[in-house]
Amino acid sequence: MPSLIIMFPLFIILTLQTSLTAGVKNPNPPVFLLPLIKDKATSLYYTNLNLGNNNQSPLTHSLAVDIGGGSSVLLRCNTAAKSTTYLPIGCNSARCKQAKPDLLCFNKTNTCGKYVSTSFTEHPLNTLLGLDSVSLLTLKPNGVTNTVHSSLTLACTNDANALKLMPEVVNGTIGLGKSSISLLSQLASMHRIRRNFALCLPSKPAGLGSLHIGGGSVYTNDVSKSLASTPLIVDGKSGEYFIDVNSIEIAGKIIPLDKKSRGNAMICTLAPYTVLQTSIYKALVREVVRETKMLRAAKVKPFEACFSSKGMRLAASVPVIDLVVNGGAKWRINPWNSMVKMKGDVVCLGFLDGGVNMKTTEMVIGGFQMEDHVVEFDLESSKFSFSSSLLLHNTSCSHK
Repeated sequence: MPSLIIMFPLFIILTLQTSLTAGVKNPNPPVFLLPLIKDKATSLYYTNLNLGNNNQSPLTHSLAVDIGGGSSVLLRCNTAAKSTTYLPIGCNSARCKQAKPDLLCFNKTNTCGKYVSTSFTEHPLNTLLGLDSVSLLTLKPNGVTNTVHSSLTLACTNDANALKLMPEVVNGTIGLGKSSISLLSQLASMHRIRRNFALCLPSKPAGLGSLHIGGGSVYTNDVSKSLASTPLIVDGKSGEYFIDVNSIEIAGKIIPLDKKSRGNAMICTLAPYTVLQTSIYKALVREVVRETKMLRAAKVKPFEACFSSKGMRLAASVPVIDLVVNGGAKWRINPWNSMVKMKGDVVCLGFLDGGVNMKTTEMVIGGFQMEDHVVEFDLESSKFSFSSSLLLHNTSCSHK
């Protein structure tokens, strides 16, 4: 995998480094780099992470990216135990106290326990905490990578149903939430880097996207200059990330959002497509259908609005969709991020109806709408930043 990372275009590397620069605590902070892969069958974004040091042959785990996840790594306990260097964390140990346990101690094993939040379960998971080494790539300003080994606190569960919603292509998750044992928090604490990360989600299964954690050197390019920002809202209980979306604009038509509470749009990489509350969804479909210069086609589950693209160019036939966020910036969703290619010449609007009463939010911004954009989560300045589509800059997040 490292050899593949080195092949990332320097353009993307410098773009992400630029956005992660301000206010760095460490004068020479490492930038941690994880490659991201898109699973063709499920549209799930995951990374391959090496855990343990079993006779110099660590175990490679395929882990889904859960940006609101509370644990650096979440595995089934029988999977975590396959590493000969995995050590359960004792109840009264300093490491257990550092993890801020929930007064859980499993008497049979004297193992530290903690409830861990995830983006794919309604309630936090009851987990056991352990310690193992992880191999991570760090990135220098000139694009050269280096491997760093760190000891991480990770979580495992004995609940057979806990990870059943995860497709077989992965055997766990990495968490980037605000929890003290998330991957973001642990790396920030160990290496004195800013608590921020940036994603570049790939649109093609054959290509590699990237996850950058921490600060970097200053570079300038047109993508970093195009970054727009809005306040980032972190749910204090779940650790999920939210922003305020005031309205949706399509060809001059404004679809207002109710905004019953602060942070009405959750950002979630585990959701393959953006989900909207029913009234907002219906209004969006109505306007897109009205403005799209293509013939309607039969519905293709799970989508409602489908079209025939035969002989048509998406860019000229489909309206752009603007999410107007708090502060006035517009997150532009171009046709290649709104229309999903199906079989033959059929394309469908890649938004889903979340029902009349969505829990906690009116909108969940999913991965498809974020593909080929640089998106940054800066917890220290409470700011969420996003670029225009990289395709407009003759590049993308998908690289071999």
